[in-house]
This record gives sequence, structure tokens and C-alpha cells, in this order.
Amino acid sequence: MSRLLKIRPRYDYVPRPGAHSSKAYDRDSGLVYNEVIAPGGPMTADWVWKTIGSTREAATFRSLGPGCSSLENMAIRCALKNILSITVESLETLPWELGRKLWQRIHACKLDSVHAWRVFAASYPHEDSVSLKRRHHVILTPNMTLAAYITPITSPSLNWITFLTLSNITCSRADLVNVSKLTNLGALTIGRGVWIGETGADDSVIRAWSRAAAEANAFSMLRVLVCRSQKEITLRSFTYFAHFPALALFIVEDCNFGPRQKEPARSLGWKYRTGKDLSELFMASGLSDHKWDSTMHASFRCGGAYSIDSMSAEGVEAINSLPVLHFSLGGDPPNAALDSQKGERTRCFERVSGQIVAPMVQKTTAKRPVEVVQMGGQPRKKLTVRASKQQSFEDLLSGFDS
Repeated sequence: MSRLLKIRPRYDYVPRPGAHSSKAYDRDSGLVYNEVIAPGGPMTADWVWKTIGSTREAATFRSLGPGCSSLENMAIRCALKNILSITVESLETLPWELGRKLWQRIHACKLDSVHAWRVFAASYPHEDSVSLKRRHHVILTPNMTLAAYITPITSPSLNWITFLTLSNITCSRADLVNVSKLTNLGALTIGRGVWIGETGADDSVIRAWSRAAAEANAFSMLRVLVCRSQKEITLRSFTYFAHFPALALFIVEDCNFGPRQKEPARSLGWKYRTGKDLSELFMASGLSDHKWDSTMHASFRCGGAYSIDSMSAEGVEAINSLPVLHFSLGGDPPNAALDSQKGERTRCFERVSGQIVAPMVQKTTAKRPVEVVQMGGQPRKKLTVRASKQQSFEDLLSGFDS
């Protein structure tokens, strides 16, 4: 038995490292090395194209009745097989009657990826279809940087409005500031677990966004800003909110805001609401409508009342009728209607004045004026030269000649 145990195995045995060890041993060379597994992300945003259904199964459907498939079903089958090639230009000449049937088949076959939704939302922005009017996409475990997720949900031509919700992610300060490049951003939520290094969002991020709004016309569509468990944001941020042209609601939950900030916020042009008062505000803004059955959508529509001062009522209604993409990164927060019986955990500050209260320009320290030194209660007289000590320029030259 001892001889059998000493027999060398046919393969090279490498000891398996422990749970907390990354060392490995190469029997051939006798080297001991550390094995490190570095996490990596995808090179492209594959989440934009991912679907639940399969194009192979969807492209084999037939008519419900007997007989061969109609030309309409044959055309839809061909479109499903080449769904990645459908663009806004290819749908320009397709009327909504046919486009609706194609979208219904795409939605039924679960091929409605974010890419497909963007194409149809841009082609038919004013059509009243529930699956096309609103889209909620959730990514629970992000594997790319925040900037990589911002680019696919941006629409420079304002074909749709984006609601962005961040939670349980760690990003750099530059990536969070670059959210200002999301030109079609209508509502922004900084939820729980959003970290910038070892801290959360603070007043410096709001200040950077305010500068982008003042200098680069950023956040022109942002009506709602929601913060959850962000202790570093203080009352000072209200001075920066004055540069956001369309911001109407600042909603906080589990933050350092409460009744004590009611009067200071009022002096800066913001009205404090909570509890039943806040619920009635959302209900009056269309929360009971089937198209706006969530707090986020109702608050966005409520914020449109403030935008009427800068644009016409027709322009506000045109923005309200655009499709909405609610993109949640890092978690799936509840998007249900606000219940007035839950108490005053959620607090809201409604903007009632648009005037800039405090400028953002840094104050320059003025020079301290020179004080007059008084001697014995009388100001000092100006020193003058006595007549005997005065000397003209001719007397000075005559002294050299001598």
C-alpha cells in the first residue's frame, strides 16, 4: 500500500489555494506565484440589445387560422429576424397602423430591448400605447462605469424623457458630475448606497451641476431631484438650485432636512410639503391618471406647472406627452403611488420663486482702508518743508559750478 501511495500521478498536481490565499505552485518549474483574478467588464453596452425572447422562436409564428401565412405576417416575420437592423430611418415611411402591429408582435415575443424601444419611441413619439409610452429598465448589478450607461439613454433631439435612478453603486466624482450631459433628463434620483469613494453625494456635486446649468445650459428638462440617505447634502444646495431652469421639486427621504429647514427654505423661494399635503399635491397633478400612476411620473408632471413661466402651456404639455424611459441602475426602487397615511418620512420642497438668491461668484476681498491716525484727538497735519529749507533747481546747479 505504501508503494501505491508513492506512485506519481499521470497529471501534474497543483495545490488548490485556500479561500483567502492566491498562491499557486508549478510542479514543473518549481515556482511559487500569486494568482490574481481581476474583474473585467464588457467592451460594449450589450444590455441595450439583450432580450428575454429569441428571434428564432419569434420568426416561426404562423397565422392562427388555416391556410398559409398572409403577406403581413411574412413581413413581420422578416422584421423580427432582422430586428437589430431596424432604425428610425427605416420606419419613416411606415404608418402607425402597421407600426403598431409590428410593435405589438415585438412586445408579445419579448423582443422589446432598449434599442428597439428607442427606435419606436423616436419614430412614434405621440402615439398612445402603454408599452411604448413608458419603459422601465433595471440593471441590478452594473459592470461598467456610469458614463457607459449614460450615453445609450441620452436623446439630444428630445425623442423621449429619461428618469435616472441611482442606488447601491460606487462611482467617481467626475462620472456623477457628467450626468449633466444627459440632455433629456427629466427626473434624477440619488438613492441609498450611492458612494463617491468613501462619502456620498454632497453640496460640491450640486454646485458642479449648477455651474453646468448656468454655463452649458445643462438640466434644461430636469424637474425633479430626489435624494435618499444623502447626509452630506445641506441647505446650502438651495442657493445652487437657482441656476436650474426647470427644477420644481426637491424630494428628500432620510436626509438632514425637516421642519427646521422650513423657514430658511421659504426665504430662498421653496415651500415645504410633507405627509397629506404632499399626497394631495401629487393627486391634483394627475396621480390618479392611468398614464401617471407613480410618484415619479406624478412629480414630473407636477413640476411642469413651474415651467409654464419660461415656456408656453402648449410646450409643457408637449413635453409631458413624450415617451418616458425610467432607467434604474443598481437596484429596483419602488415606484408606487404615495400613500398619505405613511406619515412624514418623505419630505418635499416645492419651488415657488425662480429668482437667484445668492450669486455663485466668489467674493473678492477688498483692501482694508487706511485709517487716519489721530494724535491727541486732532488729525495729523500734512508735512511741509520750511521756507529756509526749500531749494530751487538753479540753486542746485550753482552748487556744482562752485
